Amino acid sequence: MIDAKSKEVERFLAKPDIHQQWVSAYRTAENEPFFEQAFDYIARVLNAPKNSIFLDVGCGTCAHSIRLANRGFFVQAVDLSEYVLKEAEANVKAKGLETKISLQREDVCSLSFEDETFSYILCWGILMHIPDLEAAISELVRVLKPGGTLVIGENNMYSLHTIIYRNLKRLLGREKASVKKTPAGTEYWTTTSAGTLLVREANTQWLIERFKSKGLTVKKHIAREFTELYVYFSSPLLKSLIHCFNNFWFKYIKIPHLAHGSLVILQKEK
Repeated sequence: MIDAKSKEVERFLAKPDIHQQWVSAYRTAENEPFFEQAFDYIARVLNAPKNSIFLDVGCGTCAHSIRLANRGFFVQAVDLSEYVLKEAEANVKAKGLETKISLQREDVCSLSFEDETFSYILCWGILMHIPDLEAAISELVRVLKPGGTLVIGENNMYSLHTIIYRNLKRLLGREKASVKKTPAGTEYWTTTSAGTLLVREANTQWLIERFKSKGLTVKKHIAREFTELYVYFSSPLLKSLIHCFNNFWFKYIKIPHLAHGSLVILQKEK
């Protein structure tokens, strides 16, 4: 049974506003070098056979599905929002990748696929918005084949970005969300007339342990972007400096513990 909080979040994510906001903030030309580096790294670590099939859970406008397809994968791209799937379809057609990327409406907490369907799964920035985290984790594990690889991208509750930014908002009285501490991380619940948005800064070690308890082991755990402060500045120079630092951190340092984003690559036992 879907609880009331999950339904509220689902209603919010079905609207176009939040997806347009995310595209405007994160799918920018300035951010492309980081994403290209990140997906080059993923492809290199996976070293998957040519034409392997990837499940992209919470595909959004298919930006990551397109990156995977450009690196030789076939992609089953799924999302809960009908609006964003229409946008994704237009993006896939514009890139001429209709034969490489298939689209389908799915709920990560109740996937329609058979057990052990996929050898590779991407779940980038999705679990942070899911109230029923345990159900989502169980479904990802269920549809992953033995020996298969799961790629998770989540924000880190212990990052410098999170600690400074959230405490500053609290001190200035600008925290509008309801804040809840859980073993899985710090949850920020924002309620509007459009519904409720959940953003969870993950306790990454808790998340890793939950997957370990279900038979997955960590192959790699590295940083994604060190900070997302570029979202809050209008100065092109400041934005450029932040992007340069993020790219440097990802390419040369990779230490995840202080970084805002974590990239975890897990393998299911055979």
